This record gives sequence, C-alpha cells and structure tokens, in this order.
Amino acid sequence: MKLEVGLFAGLKCNNPELPCYGEREFSLEVPDGTTIGELRALLAIDPAIPLLTMVNSHHEHEDWVLKENDRVGMFPPIGGG
Repeated sequence: MKLEVGLFAGLKCNNPELPCYGEREFSLEVPDGTTIGELRALLAIDPAIPLLTMVNSHHEHEDWVLKENDRVGMFPPIGGG
C-alpha cells in the first residue's frame, strides 16, 4: 500500500536500501497491515528518540495499523519558550 510520509525537525529516512534514503518527504510502498512502529523501523529512525506521530492529522500510537494513502507525519519532541 502507498503512504505519504513527512519527517520533521531533523528526522529523515535512514535506510539506505529504500529509494527515500536521506529524504524528509516522500511516497513509500509498504505491506498491507504495517503499523506505525514497523514503519519507523523500516525507515531506520533511532528507537531511542521519542516520536509524536500524526496520521491524517490525528495523533496515533506505534501499534496503529496504517491504511492505503494515509498521510503520516513524525516529529521528535519539540520545546520552546
């Protein structure tokens, strides 16, 4: 299934085996039933970094099962003042 992925605040695809390697915004084909956690692992994003993940503008957890044409945004914690 096809996803639209956006990685923010310094995140990028770290998997050199994927065509999106080094990219921050891209389309990606993944197997049906892929979860947010599995997508994160596929993109090789450091598991030590806590992430906020939005799917179609709604916050979802790592066990959320993605669907065809979902728009996924991942953000590390951001603070300011």
